[in-house]
Amino acid sequence: MTTHVTTEQVQWWLDDTAVQSVTAEDEAETAFNLQVTLSRLPIHLIKEYEQGPLRVVGRNAFDTDRSRELLADEEARGQLLDRIGPILATTPGFYTFLDENDDACELRDAELIQMEHRLYSEETTQQALMDSVMAIASGMRYIQNVVSATRPDPPGEERGDRAAE
Repeated sequence: MTTHVTTEQVQWWLDDTAVQSVTAEDEAETAFNLQVTLSRLPIHLIKEYEQGPLRVVGRNAFDTDRSRELLADEEARGQLLDRIGPILATTPGFYTFLDENDDACELRDAELIQMEHRLYSEETTQQALMDSVMAIASGMRYIQNVVSATRPDPPGEERGDRAAE
């Protein structure tokens, strides 16, 4: 049982065969913030204060033309949510849609999605840490793949019109 997880402990626990890099972020308001890269995805391991939980945080930006088109169109947005909903529901922790000011918002106004899983000291082990990092990365990659594979209908076209062709 771990009492207070330190940055040194977290770095020692990280599986260097899965994690490509570890960078300490300089933030005065946290005990530590490590950015790890797993499958080219940045994941942050944040400890706000010594006795607080270890936050495993991943973010996906809706910063492509395709993703902006999906979010702007009500039907496409609904389809996107139908497709990513299962991964959002099953990835440990919680997710939040964030606007340009990092405030929680509805999907239609989102600039990014943040996925976060919290590990509390008594529960934190190497296995729990790596499971959390991998789950957040898998969720992020899934969302990226769904967004890139989902195409909004061209303006003025209905699905039935295309099916008849």
